[in-house]
Amino acid sequence: MKLKKFFVRFFSISMLMMSLLSAGHIAHAQEVNINSSNDDIVVFAEQTEWYYRVVDGQLQRRLWSITWGKWLTEWEWV
Repeated sequence: MKLKKFFVRFFSISMLMMSLLSAGHIAHAQEVNINSSNDDIVVFAEQTEWYYRVVDGQLQRRLWSITWGKWLTEWEWV
């Protein structure tokens, strides 16, 4: 019985110590330099452009993706 209590206490104290000691680890994120000396422009958003045409006297439009080089929509009436 004493041996069982010893193992339970030892295991409990060991788990407590491991949880307290492992809480000290901190993950650090990389810093981003906004004012970089590099003059390159990095585009993060997709660039699009609307194209218009007149069919039978009525206006239609269609969305073109400049980024991917393809049509994103069909012709729609405006």
